[in-house]
Amino acid sequence: MAAMKHFAGIDAGTTGATVMLVDIGGEVVGTAYREYPCIYPHPGWVEQDIECVWEKICAASKEVFYTTGIDPSTVSSIGVSSQRGTFLCVDSDCNPLHNSVVWNDCRATEQAVKLSERIGPDRYQQITGMPVSALWAAPKIMWIVENQPSLIERTHKIINGQEFLLNRLGAERLFSDPSSLTLNGMMDIDRLDWSDEVISAIGLSREQFPPTVTPARQEGKVSAKASLESGFARGTPVCRGGGDQQCAAVGSGVVREGMAEITVGTAAMMVAHIDSRKEDPDKCAYIGGHALPGKWDMEGGAFATGACLRWWRDTFGHHESDTARRLGLDVYDLLTLEASKAPPGCKGYLFFPFLNGQVTPTYDNCARGGGIGLTLAHDRATLIRSVLEGTAFELRMVIGALEKVLGRPFETLRLTGGGAKSDLWTQIQSDVYGRPIQTLRVSECTTFGSAILGAVAAGVFQTVEEAIETLVHTRNSVEPNIKNHELYDELFAIFGETYRVLREHRIYERLSRLQSRL
Repeated sequence: MAAMKHFAGIDAGTTGATVMLVDIGGEVVGTAYREYPCIYPHPGWVEQDIECVWEKICAASKEVFYTTGIDPSTVSSIGVSSQRGTFLCVDSDCNPLHNSVVWNDCRATEQAVKLSERIGPDRYQQITGMPVSALWAAPKIMWIVENQPSLIERTHKIINGQEFLLNRLGAERLFSDPSSLTLNGMMDIDRLDWSDEVISAIGLSREQFPPTVTPARQEGKVSAKASLESGFARGTPVCRGGGDQQCAAVGSGVVREGMAEITVGTAAMMVAHIDSRKEDPDKCAYIGGHALPGKWDMEGGAFATGACLRWWRDTFGHHESDTARRLGLDVYDLLTLEASKAPPGCKGYLFFPFLNGQVTPTYDNCARGGGIGLTLAHDRATLIRSVLEGTAFELRMVIGALEKVLGRPFETLRLTGGGAKSDLWTQIQSDVYGRPIQTLRVSECTTFGSAILGAVAAGVFQTVEEAIETLVHTRNSVEPNIKNHELYDELFAIFGETYRVLREHRIYERLSRLQSRL
């Protein structure tokens, strides 16, 4: 191992950036977080100012060095993770030409239909390992081709956020990797490289995208300018981590078939390691490139899990927010404390968390949130708890879809991300799923995984597996309450049937069309 004492991870998430410092024994010695906004120009559109993201990363990195007192020269590597499916067009100097289009943007419903017609849904899944969906980057890029042709004319490359951030840190060339391309919907899953057929179908050519390389690779060194802006030492190795969820899989030790993890952040993403590509005739899941070079994973998602709780905080949680600021507490701890006062099942009230559509297994971007069962007996605590339960019901849909593709139940299920910090939410999920859930010593597995991959890229460890064996440790295992699980089984059946009826009768589609005109 190298003589340096620390390595760093950066995760540029949807709502904020985390910078983490880890020592050679796997202990997190410092973290800092900076929140940044999304921009909503129209209903269903989601954008971001990528320069603001970079500024917040720099603020977080400076803070972590200040608060820990760690000398930046002791950092042996920087691994970077970012949102997948979020893209932007840049000029030849890697300057952004517009706001990033974020992964949960839903503007491209018509383009998804066109893409399906041009390639065919079966052929598309055969190529990409994914069902056709307006949630992937491919139809959104097609939307720009059709609606903003002058932007395409000025574009040097269309890149993911990770490429932009690596460039800002000091990488000299633009590359992408299979784990970062998964939600783009343009990757040939068998070759783990761009699909010329899909790119051609959206009206572009491969030259308009960066070449593909493997994850866990050094891309350059921190430049003098980046050092001044971020606080990292000039010359520190800048390394490609991978896509955010693949980094989370590494950070949670999911590197064997039969293991899966759910990261609960703004969205919830489930990632399962697979040894080979699996058949999925019902198009339930999607297959992607793992952050382990040359390997695959299987994924499913719920795109508003944490966003639902944040929406509650911003819309109805002013009392908790004010109290948290006054007492120096975490507002989400106060919200879940209030939710703990309500009984399991929320007296029969069901919350539907489809605030950004329904992803796995139906891939219905027209689905909308709501609730059913509200009576005068329901109070504030039950409504908050219903958000925690409703999001768990959607995640049970995801688990069922992936197990159907795998052909057997998962042996190990781990929970990571910000949602894993809540004992109540973790217990609710265990009760809803009816199975044990493992939590980890380091719950922020995305940033932790990016740090691990950066350390491997810089030679701190020889392999990803060696690094995981040394660094990743479980914290505890949460067992389900069988009585609660029986109740949740009944409620889950109602939840699923209600969703199916609304979808089959095109209620969501009609609402979505109406909202697009407002």
